[in-house]
Amino acid sequence: MKNSIMKSNGKVKGERLMVKSFKDADGMHKFLNAQNNNDWRVNPQAGIFASLPHKSGHYAYAGGAWHNIKGLDLTILAHL
Repeated sequence: MKNSIMKSNGKVKGERLMVKSFKDADGMHKFLNAQNNNDWRVNPQAGIFASLPHKSGHYAYAGGAWHNIKGLDLTILAHL
């Protein structure tokens, strides 16, 4: 199992996810236990999240796949 967590912006249209990766499960659980608002959750790797990468970054869902927004052109990003 990969050690990654995710945080959503809460929008239905134009949803963006932040992914944070950890080297081990202990570091991930320490981070999760230290949060006070439960915004971050463990990446379930099921359903729509099955294709979500474990690499840290900001992702947007388009065309049936998750894309790192850092690598997208601004004109494409405006329509996601």
